[in-house]
Amino acid sequence: MGSQTNVLGGLLGGAVGSALSVAAWRGVTFWMPNSQDEAGRRVLQVWFPGRDDYRAQDFGAMDGMIRVSGLIIGDDYVIRAQRMRTALMQAGAGTLVHPWWGAIHCRLMQTGTISFADGEIRMARFQATFVRVPVQSTSKGLFAEIEDTLTSVLTQADALVDQAVLTCRSVLSTLTLPLALVSAVSSIVGVAQGVWDAATGSTASLPVRTAAAAPLAALSAGVPVPVSNSDTSYADSVATVLSGVPAAVAQAVSPTASAAIAPADAVSGVDEDDIDPAVATTLLLTATESLRTAGQTAAAQAADPASVRGLMMASTLVTAAQAVAAASSLSYTSQDDALTWRDRLLAVLDTLIDDIETLAGTAGAAVPISGMLGAIRDCQAAITADISERLGRLPAVIAVTVPRQMSAWLVAYAVAGDNTSEVEGVWTDMVQRNGLRHPAVTIPGVIRVLQPGDVA
Repeated sequence: MGSQTNVLGGLLGGAVGSALSVAAWRGVTFWMPNSQDEAGRRVLQVWFPGRDDYRAQDFGAMDGMIRVSGLIIGDDYVIRAQRMRTALMQAGAGTLVHPWWGAIHCRLMQTGTISFADGEIRMARFQATFVRVPVQSTSKGLFAEIEDTLTSVLTQADALVDQAVLTCRSVLSTLTLPLALVSAVSSIVGVAQGVWDAATGSTASLPVRTAAAAPLAALSAGVPVPVSNSDTSYADSVATVLSGVPAAVAQAVSPTASAAIAPADAVSGVDEDDIDPAVATTLLLTATESLRTAGQTAAAQAADPASVRGLMMASTLVTAAQAVAAASSLSYTSQDDALTWRDRLLAVLDTLIDDIETLAGTAGAAVPISGMLGAIRDCQAAITADISERLGRLPAVIAVTVPRQMSAWLVAYAVAGDNTSEVEGVWTDMVQRNGLRHPAVTIPGVIRVLQPGDVA
């Protein structure tokens, strides 16, 4: 029996282990082959003397215990078990990253157990019981739904960042760092530096270059390799360096304009160091695509393609997350504008799902696949819900057929109708939206303009 479990420990540390589900408690990762989740109603049975039937009182829904059975596997299993023991003794609520349920805010309800066996080398068993922290529901008045959809988008973007950090920790969890893994880190940092140098170079606006200067310098300096990789410091440093530039760009985005509806040429007064939300979102989405392409090339040439793909997945995840965060500050001018941005964001997240599926099929990949997929799909759902909620308050864009070459002023008068005060607004929006080179010469065809009454 001992020899069999010894072989099992060796297998779990290799290819078989990469197929298991990665979980984490307070940032300490482990494999979760199974878990149990109790859910139901808080029902009290009441019996009365002389009667065989009973009455039941229902006190509401009940989020029961989450019982987790985990495995801590690897050369550093003793050190990671010590870290898990420390995490179990910390006070207060924490985050349990569940491979099926996603990130759960919960508390440890019973003492956890960590067990070793002399026949199970390189493996420790772990059991714990958690309970979800109740969501505090308060009435927020008229704009509760609007605020909640935006909060949901930002929450899911933050969950993507968490998955990126967990991915770095999973890839860089070995006690000793082999040369191929160190080379993978160096390769990804170099690729990221090249992408961000190009994205924030001389052609970028001054606010973008200013925001990216410090994190670019950190990216150029790289991450020193530790003598002993006994904790998550090295992995967290790599994650911090890879996320530095996109986080700085997103944080420098100018505040959202107070009006939800604005004509195509409307701009809000912002500080000279602020970045326009549309500029920041476009830059981050473009950088995500560039990182994907460069990462695929680097993985094809690497000695350890699984690690390269995993680290590049972390880099693209955090960049996409910052793009979603920056997009939350966009002021949409019309329904078409909102749908266009929604489709761009969802398309980029779809490509990341394809990359995750490719990563899952790469030999030796030990990353939280299910957690990443769940976070991306949750983010897509939050974006769709937020945009859908806003659409009803946004103006529609109408298509106007111009039968022959004529002045845009004539078209504007025809669109505005009897309300002559709207003519100038219609004309301005039409020129901006359709890119008319000379407003006095509108060529035949179809032009698009905000519906009268929705422009100012």
